[in-house]
Amino acid sequence: MKTIYRIYLLPLLFLNACDLINPSEEIPAYIYITSFQLNTANNQGTNSNKITDVWLTVNGNFLGAYTLPALIPILEMGEQEITLEAGIKDNGIAATPEIYPFYQPYKVKVDLQPNEVDTLRPVISYRPETKFAFIERFEDNGQIFRDLRSGSDINRIQIISEGAFEGKSGLIQLDKDNPLVELATVSDYENLTDKGILVYLEVNYKSEATVIFGVQGYKNGVAGDPVFDPGFLPSAGWNKIYFNMSSLVASSNYDTYKILLQAILPNNNGVFTQNNANVWLDNIKLVHF
Repeated sequence: MKTIYRIYLLPLLFLNACDLINPSEEIPAYIYITSFQLNTANNQGTNSNKITDVWLTVNGNFLGAYTLPALIPILEMGEQEITLEAGIKDNGIAATPEIYPFYQPYKVKVDLQPNEVDTLRPVISYRPETKFAFIERFEDNGQIFRDLRSGSDINRIQIISEGAFEGKSGLIQLDKDNPLVELATVSDYENLTDKGILVYLEVNYKSEATVIFGVQGYKNGVAGDPVFDPGFLPSAGWNKIYFNMSSLVASSNYDTYKILLQAILPNNNGVFTQNNANVWLDNIKLVHF
C-alpha cells in the first residue's frame, strides 16, 4: 500500500509544483482608441487639434498614458467606468507629454469581458470654464498683431487663401532685406492667471524658418523687457502645437501681457543659409481659466 500511495502522490505533487512555477494568467479585456474628436462652439474657433496620447483611468485608478492609436489591456471585468483624457506634447516636445487641461475628459461605462475588444471613439470639447483671450483666424483684414519695435500698424502678416490651412491663413515673408520679423499683439491681456496658473497658446503652422513666441508684461502702464521662450522649427506640412506660456506669465508680476512672435531667416553664425523663407500661421488661440 505504501508504494501505491507514492505512485499516486507524485503526479499530484508534480502538478501542484507546475501551478506554483507557472501560475495561470488572467485573460484581459481590451479597449481600442484610434483618436479623439474635438467639438467646438462658434466662439471657440477651429476644432483642429493634435491629441497624440490618451491617459486612461478605470474606476478612479490611473492605468497609464498610451500613444494613439492604442490597444490597451485591462484586467478589471464587468461594468467599469472608463475615463479618457486627451494628451498632448507640451511645447511640441516628445519628452514632455501632458494632459491638455482645457479639454474635458471623456467618460463612459463599458462592460468588459475577457479577450474582447471594445472600440471607443471619444468626442470631447473645451471645458466650460475655459476662457479665450483671443482667437486669430486670419479671416478678416483686421489683425491682432503689429510690429513690436515700431508699434506701427503695418501688416507684416499677409492674408492668403491659396495654401491656407482653413479658409484663410496668415503669411510672413522673410528675405535678406527683412530677415527678422518681431510682432506683438495690438491689445494687452489681463486676468490671465486669476482662476489658475495655466496659460496656453495654440498655433497651427507651416514654416520654412524658426519661429519663437513670448510675452511682454506691463506694470502701471510701463512695459517690461520682452521675453521669448517656446517656439517651433521648420515644418514642410501643416502642424499644430500647444505652447505652455504658464511659467512666463505666472512667474512675473505684471498687470497685463502682450503675446510676442519672432520669425528669423535661417542662418549659420550670422550667414544666411536661405535667400527667403515663408511662415504660414492659422488659428492662434490664447486660452486660460
